[in-house]
Amino acid sequence: MSNPGFSDRAQEPFGDIPTEPEAFLLWSSQRKREEGKFELSHGRVIRTMINASRNHARVCKNLLIELARLLDPERFDVSAADFAVRTPMGLRSPDIVVDLVAPGRSLVTTAPLFITEVLSPSTTGVDFTEKLEEYRAVESLQAYLICAQDEPRAWLWARLSNSGWPSRPEELVGRDSSIPLAGLGIELSMAAIFRGIPDAPTLG
Repeated sequence: MSNPGFSDRAQEPFGDIPTEPEAFLLWSSQRKREEGKFELSHGRVIRTMINASRNHARVCKNLLIELARLLDPERFDVSAADFAVRTPMGLRSPDIVVDLVAPGRSLVTTAPLFITEVLSPSTTGVDFTEKLEEYRAVESLQAYLICAQDEPRAWLWARLSNSGWPSRPEELVGRDSSIPLAGLGIELSMAAIFRGIPDAPTLG
C-alpha cells in the first residue's frame, strides 16, 4: 500500500510513499536531512521541517543532559529526535525518548518509557492532541511530558497505578518545581530543564 503524497505545509511531491510501517521506516531513513522529518500516523505521512529555534534546541539539550545524569546508562538509552517510536497508529519521532538499552542497529523503539515533546508554534496543537493519543496508546510508556520553549512551564501525563492515564495533565510552572517520573525512579529539575530560558513576563 502506498500514498502518493503526504501532509505538510510545503506539499512538495516525493512520489509514492509506503505507509506500511517497516517500509516507511526504511524509506524515511534514506531521506536527506534537509528534506525534513517524516512521521506516520493513521496511514498518513507527515513531514515537518527541521528549523528549530535556539530556545527549542536549548530545552532539548538540557533535557538530554539531565536525563543522562540521572539515569543508569547500563539500563537506559536516552535518544533525540532522529530515533523513531512505534505506536499503534504508526511511527513518531519525539524530541526526547527514553527506553531500555537494546541492540544498537535498531531504527525504532517499540517500548519507550518516557517521551518529551518541546513545543513549537507549528506543533502545539498536534502535541496536545494527536501525539497525546498515540503515545498514551503505547503499553510500555510511563510518562509523556510537553515542555514550553519560551518560559519554565511543562505539562506531565504520568501513568496511574491502575495503568490508566489522567484526563488532564499536571501543569508545572517556575524553576522551583520538579517533575516526578515514578516510572523511571527520578525527578527532573525544572531549573535544570529551563536553564537559559527566560522567565515568563509579569503584568504590572
